Amino acid sequence: MSNGVTKLKELLFDTESRTLIELQRRIEAVAKLGTDQRTALARDLDRVAATDAAFRNEVKAQIEAVFTRAGTEDRFRKSVADVLDRALAEAEVSHHDELSAAVAPLVVRTIKREIHESQDELVEALYPITGRLVQAYVASAIRELSERINNQMSANPAMLRFKSLVSGHSMAELALVQAQQLQVEEIYLIRRGSGELLARWPVSSLRHDRDQVMSGILTAINEFSLEAFSDDGSALRQIDFNTSQVYLRASPLLLLAAKCSGVSNAAVERMIDAEFIDTLEHRHDALDGLADETSTPAHRNALLSEVAERIETRVADVRTQVENDNTGWLILKAVAWLVALLAAAWIAWYGYRHFTTEWVRERANTVIAQTESMRGYPVRLQVADYGTAISLAGLAPSAAAKSEIIADLKDALSGTVVTDELTIVPTAPDTTPQIATLREDLAAFERRVAREAFERSTSRALNRLETLPESFDRLTQNVEENSKKNLVRAAAGDISAVRSQLAELRRKASTNSDGNFAVENRELADNLVELRTTLAASAVNLARLLDSGQPQPHSAARPAIVESTGGLLSEAEAMAIQTEQFATLLVALAQASTIKPPPPVVIEAPPPVVIAPPPPAGPTPHEKLAEWIRDHAVFFSNDTRFRNPQMASAHLDELAELMQATTASVRVVGFTDEQGSSRQNSPLSRDRAELVRRALITRGVPEDRLIAVGRLDAKDISSIVGESSPNRRVEFEFAFVGELP
Repeated sequence: MSNGVTKLKELLFDTESRTLIELQRRIEAVAKLGTDQRTALARDLDRVAATDAAFRNEVKAQIEAVFTRAGTEDRFRKSVADVLDRALAEAEVSHHDELSAAVAPLVVRTIKREIHESQDELVEALYPITGRLVQAYVASAIRELSERINNQMSANPAMLRFKSLVSGHSMAELALVQAQQLQVEEIYLIRRGSGELLARWPVSSLRHDRDQVMSGILTAINEFSLEAFSDDGSALRQIDFNTSQVYLRASPLLLLAAKCSGVSNAAVERMIDAEFIDTLEHRHDALDGLADETSTPAHRNALLSEVAERIETRVADVRTQVENDNTGWLILKAVAWLVALLAAAWIAWYGYRHFTTEWVRERANTVIAQTESMRGYPVRLQVADYGTAISLAGLAPSAAAKSEIIADLKDALSGTVVTDELTIVPTAPDTTPQIATLREDLAAFERRVAREAFERSTSRALNRLETLPESFDRLTQNVEENSKKNLVRAAAGDISAVRSQLAELRRKASTNSDGNFAVENRELADNLVELRTTLAASAVNLARLLDSGQPQPHSAARPAIVESTGGLLSEAEAMAIQTEQFATLLVALAQASTIKPPPPVVIEAPPPVVIAPPPPAGPTPHEKLAEWIRDHAVFFSNDTRFRNPQMASAHLDELAELMQATTASVRVVGFTDEQGSSRQNSPLSRDRAELVRRALITRGVPEDRLIAVGRLDAKDISSIVGESSPNRRVEFEFAFVGELP
């Protein structure tokens, strides 16, 4: 350090030493001069001394300043560092290429060595800084991404909404995808080895220091990766910065790096790779020429602009191709959505129209039902679509009722046009007196008919009772026992009393006019019941004459009488019938009394004869025919075609043979199934029966013993419908005696 200071002093005080020597020489010369000269010389010496003192003070201040800057090792190191910084800054401006060529290899080797030897310390030191940088960068990227998404959503919200409906993704997702489309932001052309930035696209004069740092970092990372993966020959091709990617391609002399933002797919990455390879391989002469010092920045920037333009063009082409590949599917989905929207709109429109129309219809029907004056009059209601208008047609009893219902409808349906098409029913004349007269005439007619019926029934009974005395006399003469004679006389007395009472009742009924005769006259009906009871008791007593023992004159047994419905006319008719029955009984008893029983004859009983039981006889022809009719039928398919012609022919042969062995008449009955209308099936069932009837006639069955009838599906035997239905058949029944003409 002392040697350096001594050398520095020699360099700084060399001029002052020469001045002092020259001054000493002049002093010696002056000493040889005279007094005047000495005086002048003294003045000069004083001036020189003052100048020397000032100079010495200045030199002392300069020495102190130098000592202050470099008097110690630390001060000297700091001063040298400041001088070197200024020198490097000036050299960066005036001699950029020479400085880069001299310093870059040293810097790269130093960085490599330090990174290799201090990996753990480097990671520990850079981890917090990297975390803060990443955090700040991520926050900035998120803000930028949010701004781009907001811009995308606010720029064209209608298109985003349409794409969202078509693709099924949310608007935010689509905006995020559009905001993340791949874009080339920067392209760097760097000299390998030195890390010198040769060119940058786009050209910018504001980011020179940052670009230099970026080029140096990319060069160091690329060289480090080459050394780290030199064994397997791998090379670094892409650096991912989360929101952006840097694609690296290298030639022996140059490194080409492109910083891109957004999300890239495989097709875009392959395109970028192909473009870099094409640029580095097919334009290597132009790129290698950039390493020469003679190349200008304009030439370099022009080449990078060309590369950037081609990359952006090919990225846009790849994106367009990908979008075109999805165009068909998007169109199909768009059409499907459009059809669905149209269908939903039509359903909504139809539902709204139906709802409004039915609501108006229901409301109008309610008003019509609540209008008392229109009860019982037919009213037809027609409602227009959406219930905008209604038309009311039919009959109204009066103009007031018509006005009332129209007013009620207008009040209930204020927004609906009500059209009046009601017709007022003409006023009919008052027929109440005529109806009352007709009712009175009808009541008088009913009373007259009832009186005549009563007189007719009682007249029959009286006429029959007047013929009974002769039969009583003959019966009294024919019976021999006195007890029986007394019984007959008692019965004759009872019948005479009945005849007198019945004649009195008839006389009372006949004397009453039609207006006084009542069909529900319970007094006359009760009197007739008593007479019938007496008549029935006399019949019971007379019937005992047929008993072998002695008859009892009056039995306490309840006699059986003819039942009636309880009305006067019914009792009179029952009286007439019971009188006929009693007269028949009396005539029969009189005739039976004339028959004398023969004397008893004793006949010896012959010895018993053992007779063997006859052998069981076989079924008669009639029984065979009945059994065949019970078990057989003829079945049809369509119309009058037999379902099985051979089986039908065999059945008809058997039936014809059985009918020829008997004299029975048979009814041929045709049936159909449920298919078809009655207008079709009625003649079809008759035609089937007639077909079978003609077939039996051709087989020898007399025509007058067969009757053909049709009964449609009145007696189905199966649920099967169609050509194979068993309901399509012809059955056979025995005809009633006298049914045939």
